[in-house]
Amino acid sequence: MPAVTVPLHLRWSDLDAYGHVNNVAIVGLLEQARVYAFWNDEDPILPPLTSVSDVWVLVADIHVKYRNVIDHRTEAIHAEVSVTKCAGASFEIGYQLIVDGEECVTASTTLGLVDGATGRPTRIGPQLRARLLAFAP
Repeated sequence: MPAVTVPLHLRWSDLDAYGHVNNVAIVGLLEQARVYAFWNDEDPILPPLTSVSDVWVLVADIHVKYRNVIDHRTEAIHAEVSVTKCAGASFEIGYQLIVDGEECVTASTTLGLVDGATGRPTRIGPQLRARLLAFAP
């Protein structure tokens, strides 16, 4: 499974003054895609997204390249999500936002695992590493 494709629905409030999806909204769409891909209800891959979780998953870095504008639409756009790198206590997710078959945004986020109580980095265990690498391109 090289990547998972996630449908994303735009909101009216995602638009900027030019009628395009705003850059801040794009980062929010990446977040939605990440949550749908790795924290789905049937089989969550990452630790729970709660403040009482033993392990937290935090964004350490984000890069976004805007290739084409995304206009408002009622039909879903699609995010292709993959894991492009897996290191000691962090991993990188790659994204492509696709509209009408055209790549409009490419992005990556580096996520770090930290101990929920101490905030110190937590190594990715072999089982989680294997599940993450199943999303490798």
